[in-house]
Amino acid sequence: MRRGSIAALAGLIALAGASALSGCFLRTPWLLSQLNEGSSKPNEGPPPPVFQPVERIARFTQAQLADSYLDPARVAGWMRAFAQKPDAILGLAQCLLPKAGGDAGPCYDDFSAKIVRKANPDWGLPAPPDPAAAGVDLVTRPDAVELDAERFLANVIALAPSLMAFRQAVGQDLEPQKLRDGLARGANGAADYVLARRWHRQLKRPTNGLVLAGGAANGAFSAGAIYRLLTILDQCKKVASADGGCGDARIDFVVGTSTGSLIGTLVDVFHTRGREQEAKKLLISNYTCTTAYDLYCENSEWIWRLGTKVTGLVRFDGIEKKLQQATTAADIENDTELVTVSVDYASSHLFAISDQDPADLMPLGPEPKPWQPRLDGRIQGVLASIVEPVLGEPIPWVPSSKGKVEGAFMDGGVRSHVPILQAAMRGAERVAVFVNAGTETGSNVIPPHAFKILTRTIDLFITQSRVGEVQQAEFTAVARRFSEYNVCKDRLDELAPDEPTKAEVAAFCMRRGAGFDPPQIGPEQAAPSWLGPARFEQVATSWRTSWVYQPEVGLPSASAYAFDPTVMRPLFLGGVKVFQERCQEMRRLFNIGGKIADAACKESPDVVAMMAEREFAPLGQCTVNLVERRTCE
Repeated sequence: MRRGSIAALAGLIALAGASALSGCFLRTPWLLSQLNEGSSKPNEGPPPPVFQPVERIARFTQAQLADSYLDPARVAGWMRAFAQKPDAILGLAQCLLPKAGGDAGPCYDDFSAKIVRKANPDWGLPAPPDPAAAGVDLVTRPDAVELDAERFLANVIALAPSLMAFRQAVGQDLEPQKLRDGLARGANGAADYVLARRWHRQLKRPTNGLVLAGGAANGAFSAGAIYRLLTILDQCKKVASADGGCGDARIDFVVGTSTGSLIGTLVDVFHTRGREQEAKKLLISNYTCTTAYDLYCENSEWIWRLGTKVTGLVRFDGIEKKLQQATTAADIENDTELVTVSVDYASSHLFAISDQDPADLMPLGPEPKPWQPRLDGRIQGVLASIVEPVLGEPIPWVPSSKGKVEGAFMDGGVRSHVPILQAAMRGAERVAVFVNAGTETGSNVIPPHAFKILTRTIDLFITQSRVGEVQQAEFTAVARRFSEYNVCKDRLDELAPDEPTKAEVAAFCMRRGAGFDPPQIGPEQAAPSWLGPARFEQVATSWRTSWVYQPEVGLPSASAYAFDPTVMRPLFLGGVKVFQERCQEMRRLFNIGGKIADAACKESPDVVAMMAEREFAPLGQCTVNLVERRTCE
């Protein structure tokens, strides 16, 4: 069953149950008639969506090319040239189409001979360097132009099978000009993005990313873990590296869905100079001293209007107010990129809104507050990410460079509960993923009635979505870097005249050696034994993840948006402890060096949790003005 059908059934069952409670009794065949109405009366339903091939091609083209590069300006020039002359990739896609399911090797060999192994003046790409030439040392002095060229070519090549799959999916030939227009729009969009983004690839400092899953009030667990991470960064960044500080250790990229978007917003605030303490205090207050009615008001309507008028039970006006108080123009201009994920229920599109992508930034407004439209747009993007369907009212618009994109935007967790794919596609190299749940969703309780069966079904659908996205992201990251490795070998292997030079080329293509390796914080963890020889060593330096799950035993579980400080405080402290237990692992992942960070990681988890708890407001202060229910009127 489609998720839309489940949502419809949820609403209808709820309506039926509520009607029964109110004295208006309905029998179950009525539910079936309502569910089947759309299919039995096709001419009375909404018109089918307009087929927009240019827009769809542009979306996957930009997603494929918007990687991280050493010199974004140089690569943006290649992207714009590709937008003008995409014939080579169109030819490769055309060659692949009749060979689907067969041997496509000749297609790639021909493309490689014409495009990969030599200079490409159409796109401005240089010829590969001669690894045996005097003065060339690929391992200790890696050629930055060559590295960017290999990554760009690998990403371009991947467009061909995407175009082929798109052609097969739509079931019809596409006009050549529409293909060109889609590729051009996507390539130019990617160029604009990598130029505007304020972080980029660096050889001896891998880019660091955070992925923050949804979980409503259970987000207190992730909030506690992130609080501990930011506390360590705050301590060690105040001190020079020579005196034991951690240098330029930082989070470059953070993506969140649902409650993860709220936490990610505060990670972004932390990276605005002078706001470090404020960000940490907001993490504590929001996730240890907040009640449900601090966050939302209730829509008080007649129950029967759930099926006719009401689009959500609550409105998140309290969260909107908190965001307005917490965010400033400086947060949009700092070097940490914030991406929030939401779903448009009108188009079904996933929106990943970045505060560094020009396409997602509202036009500047008039003086004296020209940045206000962009701040409002940023807040809308976060709100759209957290509104759970049926529970909350949809957000009517999200920001874009053209103004407002209108729709019905809701919780990104519906399609992307753990948005790690965004980190993989945008070029993060070291990624920590925080999940406000365990690895299993079983309760060992047989659902006693239809309501429980429905909620259990939704749980299972979300879990499957989470597993599928994780697998897709890991595969995407590894496949991208394998393609880059293959392009490297294709460009350089034939130029290596002897075994020592071939060994140098092999190390260069695996991105290993003095020119690549960051300072070691400690010994790298061994690969899991079940991997055996298949350790993906060709791409191991380019993609690494650590996963932090909420423990399945020993901590309470919050119910949806029932924010209760007595439940959230243990969750927050649990997050602090779990992070501290894995602190050295996180230091290695994010390359947080120095004596101060090392000493912080050696502290007892219980002691660290006690220090965090000292920062909590008295519990009575959190509930002194508690309103049992607050309506939106």
